[in-house]
Amino acid sequence: MNILYVNAANAGSLGLDSFLCAPPLALMYLTPTVPQHKKFLIDLKARPDTPDDFIRRMVQKADLVAITSYTPSIKSAMKVGSIAKEHGKPVIIGGYHASLVPEVAKEPMFDVAVQNEGELTFPEVVGILERDGKWTPQNLKGVQGISYKNNGNVVVSEPRPLVKDLDTLPMPDRTLIGDTRYEYFGVTMDALESSRGCVGQCDFCCVKEHTPTWRKKSPERVIQELEALSRKTRWIGYQDSEFSINMDRVRQICDLTIEHGLDKQWYSAQVRADDLLRDKKAFDRMVDAGFKMLFIGIESAHQASLDRIGKRETVGTIKEAVKMCHDNGVAVLGAIIIGNIGETYEDVLKTIKYANELEIDIAQFTALTPLPKTKLWDEMEKNGWIEEKDWTKFDFTQVVARTDVLTRKQIAELVHKAYHDFYIGSGFGDYFWNKAPRYFANKKNWWFFKMLPEYLKNIPAIMKLVEDFSHIR
Repeated sequence: MNILYVNAANAGSLGLDSFLCAPPLALMYLTPTVPQHKKFLIDLKARPDTPDDFIRRMVQKADLVAITSYTPSIKSAMKVGSIAKEHGKPVIIGGYHASLVPEVAKEPMFDVAVQNEGELTFPEVVGILERDGKWTPQNLKGVQGISYKNNGNVVVSEPRPLVKDLDTLPMPDRTLIGDTRYEYFGVTMDALESSRGCVGQCDFCCVKEHTPTWRKKSPERVIQELEALSRKTRWIGYQDSEFSINMDRVRQICDLTIEHGLDKQWYSAQVRADDLLRDKKAFDRMVDAGFKMLFIGIESAHQASLDRIGKRETVGTIKEAVKMCHDNGVAVLGAIIIGNIGETYEDVLKTIKYANELEIDIAQFTALTPLPKTKLWDEMEKNGWIEEKDWTKFDFTQVVARTDVLTRKQIAELVHKAYHDFYIGSGFGDYFWNKAPRYFANKKNWWFFKMLPEYLKNIPAIMKLVEDFSHIR
């Protein structure tokens, strides 16, 4: 069969997605499970302006359309699915949204929705289609980890057990993306995963619903995947929900990275501040291995808010970790939530000021967004605070819910102010000049100047981003 794989676009999405475009790893890990079938890819996140006529031509060549989608990209997925149905093609959808909302299978353009991991489920479902020529409630009965329609109702099958040993998975198919360019703030990037899941219990996070158990690849398997990447790519991003859960394992990965001569590229990963401080020797090894940027959840300047969202970290710990990163030439991409429950307008203004005082290098300000199945969703739904159910707007920048204190309009104003104050200030030059003393004073930070020419190309887009936020209400 010919299978068309589609990475759905974040329709109308704003935020740092404009500057952080990574390869579709979920699909790259999926295609090797059905190697006997021909593959084609449309990556609408990387190429959101792909014409409908091109999509139609690709659909016509396919025997099956397989789509992966997050919640804010579900409208994009539905559009592609509808085009596929115009030509009578079977459509399967997977990804975070299908796991959080298995009832998405009731939509007329989707035949089957896959929950959680797809590496075992997908080849089974494809095998049924190949054998019988179509999916029916009868031949899908008994397949674990899916949802589908039966006489107008949605059937959600029993969950499929997660893959216990991630080392048994096939290597990701890096030929799938062809010559598509992926970028990290204007600089070429590639990606891999070393683990799945998370041990955190943050109220707003849906990772534990999509991937409820943390499992890891061996350091040797991680190096095997690193060696398959192009040496010409500047950034290598670990896509783990939390890379630093086991810092001894992190040290082993870094030791092997250096041993295999893979420490010349720049690495990034999502970590927790307390993990870094718990094992500073392992952090030092990360620096030696080439880690240049770490994504840290800062969330709020207020300890009460951190406690309320289940962060299980202190403001002091986060400050100390950010300083340690800066002292060692590691840039920090800080994630901050605008409009935590219980915070007043003045509280959020203090958090915005706090982001600048921390001198984080890149800030991602997100409106408090309840995703289905999370503890945050349950609380906000119970209180009637969710005022928007259009999934397209659940992109963490547009405001879909109020809180006990703040209106949607106020939260939108604060998101705009946060981006404006951080990136623009009294003039765009403030962003660079405020950080210049730290960059120039410490030679460990000089690597950033190699990235600067490409990064500066993003200035018009950043200016537009801030302007766009001013229209969101």
